[in-house]
Amino acid sequence: MPGLKILIYVSIFSVFLPITFLFRKSKMPENSLTKALGLLLIISPITDLINYTLGKIEMPSLIVANLCFILQFLLLNYIFTLLLSNKKIVYTGALLFVIFTLYNFLRIQNFTEYQDWPYVTGSIMLLTYSLLYMWQLIIAPPAQNIWQFSPFWINTAVLWYFSLFLMINYVFKNFSTEIAMVVWVFHNINNIVKNILLAVGIYYSGEIK
Repeated sequence: MPGLKILIYVSIFSVFLPITFLFRKSKMPENSLTKALGLLLIISPITDLINYTLGKIEMPSLIVANLCFILQFLLLNYIFTLLLSNKKIVYTGALLFVIFTLYNFLRIQNFTEYQDWPYVTGSIMLLTYSLLYMWQLIIAPPAQNIWQFSPFWINTAVLWYFSLFLMINYVFKNFSTEIAMVVWVFHNINNIVKNILLAVGIYYSGEIK
């Protein structure tokens, strides 16, 4: 279907919206948050390019997808160590995730398979961090307008994306291929919205050229 193919391409290339904002900042704060966010964004197109190349030469690409998720989780985990006042819960979450992922790889699922358990575990942890940060903003709101507060938008992107990611992951594993393909449309829309929210967060982190 042409419409579905267009949506897939829009989803893939939507990451270049926040990346463009990131590289067009004339007053980009040189801090750990924006550096980690920049690295997180760059991972996505690199992964897509590798997956596309592997698909062309008919080689399995799940190893790349699994490794990409681990890197994304660790980068987001680091970002939440910068945002949350209670950093112990984030450090503990990262340690538990690494231990569980290694156990899953050694005893449950080979790394060449779709690592659904680490995906679910990591998503739940990120959602927990995100909700904790929302609560932190409620009890100690920022001095500036929250709608112009960059971390609010970045956190909202995480909350939006991974709440739907959990549902999509469940459908892929438990429903028919036809239903899974329909849900994949929602995944693409979900990804587009996430990148728009990240772009807004980057926009409010400094001045655009």
